[in-house]
Amino acid sequence: MLEKKVIISLGRQFGSGGQQTGKRLAEILGIEYYDRELIDEIARANGLDPEYVAQHDEKAPGFFDYALAGRIGSPHLFGSSQSFVMLSDTLKQLAAEKSCLIVGRTADYILREEPNLIKLFIHAPYKYRIRFLCKERGITADEADSLIVKNDRERSRFYDFFTDKTWGQADSYDLCVDVTKLGGEENTAQFLADYVRRRMERFE
Repeated sequence: MLEKKVIISLGRQFGSGGQQTGKRLAEILGIEYYDRELIDEIARANGLDPEYVAQHDEKAPGFFDYALAGRIGSPHLFGSSQSFVMLSDTLKQLAAEKSCLIVGRTADYILREEPNLIKLFIHAPYKYRIRFLCKERGITADEADSLIVKNDRERSRFYDFFTDKTWGQADSYDLCVDVTKLGGEENTAQFLADYVRRRMERFE
């Protein structure tokens, strides 16, 4: 049991093993883990069908939202996406209640006022990501390549639209880690757990 509350936001490249690393990190620290689980939380809090919430998960607003944003000079237009408002409310509620690790979904930006927030980002070489997805999903290299391009693009558009930062850029996070440098997800999770504990020593 951690002595102090900690909120961890974990950004990740698609196919980098970020999800597995994050889940293991949460287990090591003994804190709640939220990824797809957020869809159920948002749906429950707002009386919506989880499938409807999932359709908008980590998706940027469409063309007309971008056009309007440029017209009035605003890069965000938080009010233009009700799904983002619901996401923000849910994340803030979770962060207020307990220690947790939240995967993606601009959690680092939404919870930027949290004093005990640690912002992490997991990445990996492209060839590793191809191999990882081929093994994990039983797909071809071409299929893995298409998934990486599509998912990274969606995550980047979502993050860049709703924040004043750049997805995957080092200065948007406290620590960026290549999962291959320490030999995979388990070793990376152990390394990050040590980092989190050391950071927590400096929490008030």
